[in-house]
Formats: sequence, C-alpha cells, structure tokens
Amino acid sequence: MYQSGTYVVYGCKGVHKIIGTTHLNLEGIPKDKEYYILQAVKKPDGAVYAPVEAGKTNMRSVMTREQAESFMLGVENIHALQCKTPKQREENCRDSIKSCAPDALLQVIKTLMERRVERARQGKKLTLLDLHFMEQAEDILYEELSIPLSIPRVEVEERIHAHSPKKAG
Repeated sequence: MYQSGTYVVYGCKGVHKIIGTTHLNLEGIPKDKEYYILQAVKKPDGAVYAPVEAGKTNMRSVMTREQAESFMLGVENIHALQCKTPKQREENCRDSIKSCAPDALLQVIKTLMERRVERARQGKKLTLLDLHFMEQAEDILYEELSIPLSIPRVEVEERIHAHSPKKAG
C-alpha cells in the first residue's frame, strides 16, 4: 500500500500524488472498498480515485533519484521502436504508452522524433495521432523524471532531446 505524499505513475494518466485514501459512497460500489485519492501533478485542482487493491490498475512508484540518474545516463542507449508499417507503429506506440515503462516511453519519443525529421524532409508535419502519442509519452516520462531529479520538466526534456534525432533543417 502506498503512503500519502507518494508520487506514482498512474496508468497512462501520468504522474499523480497520493493525498490519502477514502471509501466511496456511490451506488453499485462496495462500501468497504478503499480507494486512493490521487492528485494529478499536471492538474492539481482535481482528484482521481484508484482502488487500493491493485487488480487491473497499472500504478507504480515514481523512480528514485538513483534510478532517474541511471536512466538519464542510459538515454542514448535506448533506441526507437522498429516498425515496418504505420499500423505497427501505432500499435507499438499505444502498447508502450500503456505499459508506462520509462524505457518504452522513451522509445516512443525517439520513434516519433525520427518520424518528425523524416516527415519534415518531405515538407510534412506529424499526424495528429503521432502528436497525441508524443505528448502522452513526454508528459508521463518528463513529469516522472523531474520529481526525483528536482529539476523542471523543461530541463528533463532538453537533456533527453540532446541525445535524440535533430530536426531537419
């Protein structure tokens, strides 16, 4: 069980802070079932409720400082996804984001950065779906890393982009 004040990655919804637990008084929900009260780092004015019983909920603690530093040192060793077709890229991106694993999220980011460069050479922009996947992966990964490293999200992004494909010029 997570303690109040703990930061967690909650599914593909991003980084949240656990602010307590409660029992929901809603029809159709067992009165004895306990829920975490989660506050999104990105939108702290609302709350999300997640069952304390793990079940199907994909929730994990944010990386420790040591894990985050080690991850940042290995950024250049994590490569883009290998996708032969647009459909395969879409499925791989969706599955990687759903996993919320830092390595998988970075693979999505690198894949779509490479795609951005390739499409820019053709005089095109990323598709809306690609942009959506990029935003999701970046939001989750950069928010997560900014907490244990105690640096702003934008600095995490700059560090990762320093080890990624450059825009076509």
